[in-house]
Amino acid sequence: LSELNNSEFPIFLEVTILHPHSIASYTVLGDDRPDNVAHKIYENQNLDWVVLLSNNIINIRDEWPMSQFDFQRYLDNKYTRDQLGEIHHYETNEVRNSQGKILLQGGLHVDADFTFNFSEGGVSSSVNNVKSISFLQHEIDKNDAKRTINLLNKDLLSVIINDMREIMTYTDSSQFINRKLKKGD
Repeated sequence: LSELNNSEFPIFLEVTILHPHSIASYTVLGDDRPDNVAHKIYENQNLDWVVLLSNNIINIRDEWPMSQFDFQRYLDNKYTRDQLGEIHHYETNEVRNSQGKILLQGGLHVDADFTFNFSEGGVSSSVNNVKSISFLQHEIDKNDAKRTINLLNKDLLSVIINDMREIMTYTDSSQFINRKLKKGD
């Protein structure tokens, strides 16, 4: 952390590492965009960059959940109706022993003929308990996985905004022309 403190990284990184309660989990609902989320949480849609920065999102198109319209258009462009119903992969279902301890985690990608062998109380058992995941379900799951994001605690906004203002300000150098302009290479 001493390297982090002496660097020119935004304090955002330091705050989130040193203060685990500085970030809260949030679920993006429906067709919400970063500016909608910023308005709901920070009461300022122009703080959409804080929402994106909190999640290390660079490419909104690929890293933010698609709207229903965009998702349907994406599916229509990528698949035929028949392909959407075809099997993309198989996943395990969770297997527990008699005490409720998880023996096999659910959601693991496996072959269709996967068999899980285990022994309990001297009795050997085999379970072939897999489920098929269609291309449609796979794409829905992929999009929904992007819905859980992290948001910076509202109380820390002023710290982040001031820090970003400071590190984004041009300083005197051989390329400095004025406060808002510098020479290019």
